[in-house]
Amino acid sequence: GLPYGWEKKFDAKINGFIYINHVTGETRSSPPTHGSSGTGPAPVQVSAREQGSCKPGWRYAFNFCYYISAFADIQSHSGAQAACKQQGGELFWSQFVFESFFLKKTLQTVKTSTHFFWTNGEKHNGKWDRGTGHPAFTNPKWTSGQPDGSGTCLAVYTHTGFFDDQPCETQYNYVCKTKA
Repeated sequence: GLPYGWEKKFDAKINGFIYINHVTGETRSSPPTHGSSGTGPAPVQVSAREQGSCKPGWRYAFNFCYYISAFADIQSHSGAQAACKQQGGELFWSQFVFESFFLKKTLQTVKTSTHFFWTNGEKHNGKWDRGTGHPAFTNPKWTSGQPDGSGTCLAVYTHTGFFDDQPCETQYNYVCKTKA
């Protein structure tokens, strides 16, 4: 794996991979050989105040409970969906724009190993949706230059809280959600 803070990303403009350090902002064309260790920080405990009426390990906000996967717990989109189902929830779906920003702020203290987290959004027949039983997308907040057609699954960029289309087989941290 790459040292903590680095991500390998395909860049269609150069038809090749680039490496981005989301901590320092550095971008390079060759893999980094320096940087923080890949082990990452220890998990942040969920306080009783953050947990509220949610089960242990989950955070309460906006009448929902949110579970953020551990630093090393990364999954493909379908793997993240299955992991959330096993936890008694479902993959994060944004009902309100401010939910993504709540998670952005929370992830600044939690520390995940990836710079995106999976959501329940997928592209079907040329349109983005969140799956059965969820509100339709209305004016989604996309990261600048997105969607760029690089994938058919929807992730949130942890540093902005905005959406980005990503290849479904890529492994990212994930957030589960359930009613409180």
